[in-house]
Amino acid sequence: MGKIKVHYFNPTCELAVANGSFSYMPPLLLQEMERDLSILPFIFGTSSDIVLTENPPTEKFKDFLISFGFELPRFCKISDFDTITSDTIDELCPWGWSPAVDFKLKELKERCTASFKQSPIYNWNENHQLLYERSSALNLLSDILKFNSSSYFIDQSMKGIIATNSNEIEAFQKKHKAIVLKAPMSSSGRGIQILRNQHLNTSNIQWISGVLKQQKYLIVEPFLEKIIDLSFQFQIQDDSGINYLGNSFFETSSTGQYKGTLIHPELNQLLPDEDPLKIKEIIQITANAICQSLKDSVYPKYYRGLLGIDAMFFKSSGQTLIQPCIEVNCRKNMGILTMLLEQRIHSDAKGKFQLFYGSSGEYLKFSEEQLKLNPPKQIEGKFHSGFLPLVEPDRFKKFGAYINCYSR
Repeated sequence: MGKIKVHYFNPTCELAVANGSFSYMPPLLLQEMERDLSILPFIFGTSSDIVLTENPPTEKFKDFLISFGFELPRFCKISDFDTITSDTIDELCPWGWSPAVDFKLKELKERCTASFKQSPIYNWNENHQLLYERSSALNLLSDILKFNSSSYFIDQSMKGIIATNSNEIEAFQKKHKAIVLKAPMSSSGRGIQILRNQHLNTSNIQWISGVLKQQKYLIVEPFLEKIIDLSFQFQIQDDSGINYLGNSFFETSSTGQYKGTLIHPELNQLLPDEDPLKIKEIIQITANAICQSLKDSVYPKYYRGLLGIDAMFFKSSGQTLIQPCIEVNCRKNMGILTMLLEQRIHSDAKGKFQLFYGSSGEYLKFSEEQLKLNPPKQIEGKFHSGFLPLVEPDRFKKFGAYINCYSR
């Protein structure tokens, strides 16, 4: 038996942190998302691990995943945990930490090893809120730009500010054609407003007032002419060391909400006007700069685990530049999940990892149609092409997750 890690899917951790209550419950739709997608952490696990879920997969679906090379952990409800194992837990691995998940897992915390109990993430305290604040991400960006003079990075004038009133926002707005307003704590494109006019209307002012009343400040940034989003993945280790894991490219909606992550993308297609070797160089320079600045940030001080940093290639005066730190996701994220999936996908395949949302039963209908039209295929023991559901379709689910691949 290997070391036991216990995984738990709580993608609304930022909202729970913003709320601050140990009894926080997300809105109903987000509760449904957490329930429907609750088995997804299996991608991070091994056969020694346990995934907590109130909606475990059937034996048939588990066999289906195993047939495509996945090593499955055990699945169980929190209430049934003692019937699954009496072993000591080496690590609790929620999607992200918050006061609510800290309280929810409190009984399991008592069963953890002494080394985990000494970890900075073992007991939630007020310092942990800094890990989720957008002001911390802005501080990290400032540090990256201060100590790196790369001509590929944004200019200091393109950096955002912290605003505590509408006057500061309006003054910043007059300097830029369009701006982006961000609440201090939100995720996946929520809590973001894009303003393309150089004045605030009544709706803007009401939204700003609401955020300032609840969270005291806003981040204000220039709107950039995006080419493609990407994220850099790191792991903060027990010795506070920073391990760079790689990068992934992803797609968002016009409002910034996550749509999917690309699998084995080709740089010459993502940035057709640029030399792929130059883009690889920019990516490596950025990864090195982030890694160096992370060492002196709040993140290794208060956190251990996976961490993703969203960035963006964009155009400015005809030149391709990179904004190296738009968001810091101090948790698991779909980028690192897709990187782990790629290890089980044939190198000749390319495609996307995507989430599905519809009314009850639509994910089941969609999956049945796709499995007929585009059945999953393997080559050399790895998934190669077709449609592969990663969450079991049924007539109740509104949310789903899947891979769709084709041969290069």
